[in-house]
Amino acid sequence: MNTPKEPKSILLTLRQQLCCGCGICQAICPAGAIKMQIAPDKGIYLPWLNTSLCRSCGKCLKVCPGTGIDLDSYSQAIFGGASPSLIQNSCYTAFSSDHLQRNLSTSGGVATALLNYALETGLIDGALVSGANPSSPLTPASFIARTPEELKQAAGSKYCPVAAASAISEITAKPGRYAVVGLPCHIQAIRKAENQNPLLKERIVLHLGIVCSSTMSFRGTEYILKQQGINKINLISLHYRTGGWPGDMHLEMACGDTLTLPLRNYHPYHGHGFFSPRRCLMCTDQLNELADISLGDAWLRELEYDHEGTSAVIVRGNTVQDFYRNAVRYGCIKSQPLSNNRVMEWRNKRQDYAAKKNILSLLGWKLPEYSHPCPPARKIAYLYTLEQVINYHLGKTNSRLVIEPAKHFWVWLTRIAEKFISKQASRG
Repeated sequence: MNTPKEPKSILLTLRQQLCCGCGICQAICPAGAIKMQIAPDKGIYLPWLNTSLCRSCGKCLKVCPGTGIDLDSYSQAIFGGASPSLIQNSCYTAFSSDHLQRNLSTSGGVATALLNYALETGLIDGALVSGANPSSPLTPASFIARTPEELKQAAGSKYCPVAAASAISEITAKPGRYAVVGLPCHIQAIRKAENQNPLLKERIVLHLGIVCSSTMSFRGTEYILKQQGINKINLISLHYRTGGWPGDMHLEMACGDTLTLPLRNYHPYHGHGFFSPRRCLMCTDQLNELADISLGDAWLRELEYDHEGTSAVIVRGNTVQDFYRNAVRYGCIKSQPLSNNRVMEWRNKRQDYAAKKNILSLLGWKLPEYSHPCPPARKIAYLYTLEQVINYHLGKTNSRLVIEPAKHFWVWLTRIAEKFISKQASRG
């Protein structure tokens, strides 16, 4: 009996349910056979393959981050060392010197400030960012920002899928030097694409990576709107987090009404995994290990009452260290050194992957191939993984009667766990 051959295209990723929705396969396809489309039942971007155009060249698979990646090998080749060792003496807290920009951004406005500095000094001619889509406020689009005004339009986090296909295609088509901003899956795919296309490697000179625990599908945002009695058709703008730290969701309707929703009111849907895409549950790269500069909320106890916003920053490589220090000297950001073990207070997906691997394998899920070492997971990681898997399935019901009781239960359990961990730490 003949065994059917595995497809030499992105169809393999789709068959194994490992797609991240990053969109780089569309940009790299030489035949134009791939188009990213939103799958309504999942609320994420998935590639649609025109099999009549496909040449089975396999380039889309070679750039796909969904099937896995050897982070340490890439890190060694790019930065000269394995990623976990690179954060020694390379971590900072920082925020934009522009008070208005800091207030409009998610946590300090550092990404926008660094990109502005890179534009002003001629390091880059444009930056791949994601910004509001006037015709569809729920689906922000990636584009190349070439002015400070365009960068400002893209400020702030987007807790929803973003496909970077069109912007990567523009970088390939138009000469210049570019920066890219993305989640770990975007940066992994771009690094893979640079290995396949020397032109991309030459033109992309700066990779800014957003620290990521997971994203949320479009279904999650729609559920939150429904909870507030808002019809998405009447929405003209949405900012997930703005107005200082930790930031509130700001909604504007066509009738002129506005609504501000505190982070605590909607973040549990995201933080507890009710609308996380399936592939997010398998990720090991929270710190965006292949980015030149990683940026994320500085969830540090001493900054608990910092309502203006501060980022935790990881800078990799000597050239980018010089760029970052010059940006500080130039005055566009204010920065202080941060001990690398403080950065590791963030939940580390790499550390806890063993728990995910054990549980998801038992459930029969196809897992990505990661070549880096898998250390023993914390015991609490098994509970966290079970929570994410359970809530992933509950979220698919889209039922308020199912999701709301579960949300309140997990919020309650998290508070109990935090109190227990705090007591254990004080005893230690």
